[in-house]
Amino acid sequence: MNPRNYNKDFSLIPHHTWLNVASEGPLPKVAVQALQEAIEWKNAPHLLTIAKFQQVPLELKKAIARLIHVDWQDVILGNSATYGLHLISNGIEFKKGDEIILLQNDFPTDILPWLSLQQKGVIVHQLKAKHQVLTPQELEKVINHRTKLVCLPLIHSFIGFKHDIGAIGQLCRSHGILCVVNLSQAAGAFEIDLSQWKVDVVVCAGYKWLLGPYGTGFCWIRKEVRQQLNYPQNYWISLMDESSLNSEGPINLKDDRSARRYDVFGTANFFNYVPWRASLEYLLSIGLNNVHQYNQALVDQIVDGLNQKYFDLISPRLKKERTNIVVFSYKDASQNLSLFNFLKDKGFYLALWRNKLRISPHIYNTCKEMEALLDALSAYVSK
Repeated sequence: MNPRNYNKDFSLIPHHTWLNVASEGPLPKVAVQALQEAIEWKNAPHLLTIAKFQQVPLELKKAIARLIHVDWQDVILGNSATYGLHLISNGIEFKKGDEIILLQNDFPTDILPWLSLQQKGVIVHQLKAKHQVLTPQELEKVINHRTKLVCLPLIHSFIGFKHDIGAIGQLCRSHGILCVVNLSQAAGAFEIDLSQWKVDVVVCAGYKWLLGPYGTGFCWIRKEVRQQLNYPQNYWISLMDESSLNSEGPINLKDDRSARRYDVFGTANFFNYVPWRASLEYLLSIGLNNVHQYNQALVDQIVDGLNQKYFDLISPRLKKERTNIVVFSYKDASQNLSLFNFLKDKGFYLALWRNKLRISPHIYNTCKEMEALLDALSAYVSK
């Protein structure tokens, strides 16, 4: 494992081991310091210069672009993953009879935005995977000339399996189908290079593995798809330059289809975007491959140490298939809630989703914490 102790970069409370970054990530110290600086700007408004209003969203976009290897001018700032999905579900003109394919049992974020289209006669399929996630072969069997869009997560929130987005994206592109991918359980955990995929849209929450405040997120839409959007979102900061703001004449609406037009309102969101950029720069300074290597060692320690006599592993066991999320159940699943509460009382904070226990360690966790967690699981078995 990487010898650096990243735990020192965070102000976590001793004896409280946070293993639920898949829900919410803590701020690193550099982000807390950045937030304190942003608070000072608001405390003394003369510090809130025009340059800051411009630079805060600009520098954040550049950091996100480095994270996923895209042009920063194609990055759209949001407040969640849902924000980007609504841009597409409301902005693309779907017709009666068009079909959309989703993963049944996916997190609701990826399902709810499309369901309103059923009122227009759009057919929304929630496709049940034969095993854990949909394969390209399963999709190829169900797509047809009416299929307009496929929306899937890269990493399944509830079971920790990974979609083969490279192959799925290629399949969709070859059939003229839009491929939309949610990166919320992936970005910040390992390297992502969008230039390697044939995808049309990615969305992502910023407050999980990307260690940002709640109410952060981004979206990337391929330029050719963005030009098709019919979504009248007219925000003055996005559409007006200095000369038009200083003019006393009539305001005219520009036909602007740039990514900037679709940014969430209030892009100079200092209290969220300043610390989030600091968190992104922190992860980028470590290197996402190094983050992945570190996190994978923690995952391996948990999976290899889980007593198969008492626990069923639901997430991947094969090392080559493991992701950043571990999901398991007590053999007697009726005890999972009791086990969850037992671990919480011992200072281990996991997630309990659909009566399954989910562990999502990140860069601030340590080998000693994983060892202590395994000891606590053994203690529960022995009690």
